[in-house]
Amino acid sequence: MTSCTGCNVALGFKKYNFQKQWRIPGYFCKECMKKVGQDFDDHGRITLPKRSCDSCHQDFFFLTTTWQNKKRHRCCDVCKDIVDIEATSAKYEKEPYFPPPPARVPIMMAIFAGFGVLLMIIGLAYVVLVAPTQEANILHIIVGSCMTGGGFMLARKMVKVRNIVLGKISNS
Repeated sequence: MTSCTGCNVALGFKKYNFQKQWRIPGYFCKECMKKVGQDFDDHGRITLPKRSCDSCHQDFFFLTTTWQNKKRHRCCDVCKDIVDIEATSAKYEKEPYFPPPPARVPIMMAIFAGFGVLLMIIGLAYVVLVAPTQEANILHIIVGSCMTGGGFMLARKMVKVRNIVLGKISNS
């Protein structure tokens, strides 16, 4: 689900974004859209500072202040209810923001990779067995080759995504 770029509140079906000529990226809730738009109208550019949330370390325009152990913390709308902000902050300073990789491949990813392999085999069988017996040979060869190529690309993409999800290679 998409969250607001201004305050990190979860957005439902109503998402607001600026037109491309304004060059303000992201989706906003109605309140943040009004505040950012007013700031842009007043100054001709965005002058609101983006501050980092003390818990999740992501940058937002509007943070709420919470007090914990007589210390002030600036948190986004989602993180303001966290019990121990300092413990999560220490954990994120040592490691990157990503959750640990899963132990095994998700089921849907395995299904799509299997579908790609199946499509590749059926396309190859179509080219070898069916295409020579038909009258318009070149058309059937092109259809079978496209099926084989599409299956290969789908299987290859799923293997690459699997490696990224399992943390074996980086996504950059």
